[in-house]
Amino acid sequence: MRKVALVSFFLSRDSIVQFSSVAKLTAETVFIVGAGFSHHAGLPLTNGFTKAILEARDFSHGPSRMMVDFLSRFIHDAFDHSRKAGAKHWPDLEDIFTCVDLSANSGHHLGKSFAPADLRSVRRALLARIIRMLDQKYRVGRSKKGPDWWRLDDFFSRISDKKFGFVSMNWDTVIERKLELIREDLVVDYGCDALPAAIPDPPNFDDFRSSKKFIKKLKEGQVIALATRTRHGHSFERGVPVIKIHGSANWLYCDNCRRLFWFHPDQCNRIADQLIKEDDLRRITRYTTKATASILEDVRRRPEVYCTCANNVPLGTRIATFSYRKALEFPMFQKSWFAAEELLRSAKRWIFIGYSLPPADFEFKYLLKRTQLSMPTTPEFIVVSGGRPRDMRRTYDNYQKFFGRTIKKSRFFSSGLTREAMESI
Repeated sequence: MRKVALVSFFLSRDSIVQFSSVAKLTAETVFIVGAGFSHHAGLPLTNGFTKAILEARDFSHGPSRMMVDFLSRFIHDAFDHSRKAGAKHWPDLEDIFTCVDLSANSGHHLGKSFAPADLRSVRRALLARIIRMLDQKYRVGRSKKGPDWWRLDDFFSRISDKKFGFVSMNWDTVIERKLELIREDLVVDYGCDALPAAIPDPPNFDDFRSSKKFIKKLKEGQVIALATRTRHGHSFERGVPVIKIHGSANWLYCDNCRRLFWFHPDQCNRIADQLIKEDDLRRITRYTTKATASILEDVRRRPEVYCTCANNVPLGTRIATFSYRKALEFPMFQKSWFAAEELLRSAKRWIFIGYSLPPADFEFKYLLKRTQLSMPTTPEFIVVSGGRPRDMRRTYDNYQKFFGRTIKKSRFFSSGLTREAMESI
């Protein structure tokens, strides 16, 4: 694992924490995980995201309900479906994001109703709703603690004394939350120079004598605090490599100083709030019903979060969406992909869990292939998957055709994290 030297030791608004690499990312075993891995914690598979997103229609209030009303109007106008259409009638998320991204990024309308600025609001609303949904599903899974939940806990307990790292295709924070259980504290190395930080608690309305003073405080926003110690007082000198090549739900980025910050997974909802700006709210009100107006008051009670570089620069997100043309040109993605290659090259075993190696991930498949062929010895391959028999046949064929005879049936486990699979891990 890569050691990281902590240079500064401050926690004030004006502080700057700097890290310098003194060793390479290394691991004996690398786990390459997809949505099937997080499914053990109660999160939906990718093809179940839309249904989970639309569950907010049953909410009586809150930002998720507002965003789904807005997104339903967009689907009505752009794809000709009823505003009450269920998930089975919605286009695939890949198609939605691709149409939105290609239009918005090139400065074009998507139909007469949605200008580029409106489309960017659609994208932010969809991302914010997904982040909230993933956090909500994890909390439900934690409360129920079904068989798959315990299998995932068993998995992390088994690897706790090994030299390992993760390459994740997901945005969710299941890995981080589970690592905190076996390592006492959350200490990770994202491989892209992300700095640990925290968002202060929002102001409480009851602490102010008048609503005007409260609103004034909200407009002032909140500046993040850079963290030099974990919750239990440990330093961030050594973290488990968790490389997220498409971004993460607990990241925020500053367009001014170009620094990336990561936050504790418990603050994911605050990050989702941060994605919806005041001008987004104004656009949303044009496309939603009057009933949504009351929801906006709840949303406006959440102050904007600023970077430490100037105390008034709002932080944003950088996530590579489900679009077929992913925007991977940003520095944190380039660093993450280099880190993934570095970590994979160091490992003797590549263990794929809940990842079907789909054709759409051609860029990542190319990274895997060129890394494999550049190594003096081909790593050992283990594949842990699940689903219907025909899905398993397709997944096995994907791996066998791409990696050849190194993929052995004795190392392909089709029933998830079973005891047999655990013993091989």
